[in-house]
Amino acid sequence: MPNYQWLTPKQIAELDGMPESIQGVHKKAQREGWQKRKHEGVRGPGVEYYISVPEKNVVHTETGNYKLPNIKDIWDEFVLIPGYSVQVSAGHGSQAFDAYAPSRFLAFRKKWLKYRNFSEKELVIVWAKGDSMEPTIHNNDTLVIHQGRKKLVDGKIFVIRFDETLWVKRIQVMPQSWLLISDNKLLYPPIEIKHSDHATFEVVGEVVHIAKDIGD
Repeated sequence: MPNYQWLTPKQIAELDGMPESIQGVHKKAQREGWQKRKHEGVRGPGVEYYISVPEKNVVHTETGNYKLPNIKDIWDEFVLIPGYSVQVSAGHGSQAFDAYAPSRFLAFRKKWLKYRNFSEKELVIVWAKGDSMEPTIHNNDTLVIHQGRKKLVDGKIFVIRFDETLWVKRIQVMPQSWLLISDNKLLYPPIEIKHSDHATFEVVGEVVHIAKDIGD
């Protein structure tokens, strides 16, 4: 028997078999003629849709409110990405992490990896050190690196290894060199690396996600 619930577009986007974006949910609702009602959300008025919800996503209560599934169902929706206790320099360089084993693992949703077209085997996590990439990257920010992306692209942020030192910098590709550019340009001038130094220059991967704390 179908289990119908009033859900917000954001909640619907979390369900299996549903569009992954709120805009996609609205389009599906309009296309299929879903029943809807007004909803007062945290960020202002919105809508809820009355839809059939998979049994694993339903908890029956007297109010009929939507609740999260149990911990086993939640766990199945995530993958663990390895993190290394190495700070990749956003300042004056830090040591490479080849010899290190993962010190922890961070959980990411499988739907997020699918949306970004990422493979979990190509991702690693490190932490930033220094202030040269502010305001984009701050000290101790968590960086997700895509190790499958080795081709340098102008304007993108990469982690590179040069002379056994790791850097996280914005890249500019020049005819005879690479420029490692800091977003904090007033304090940190660009670093030029000649193409002839390629033997000691290696692209670790592109920074594809930055996580940071805000507030105290």
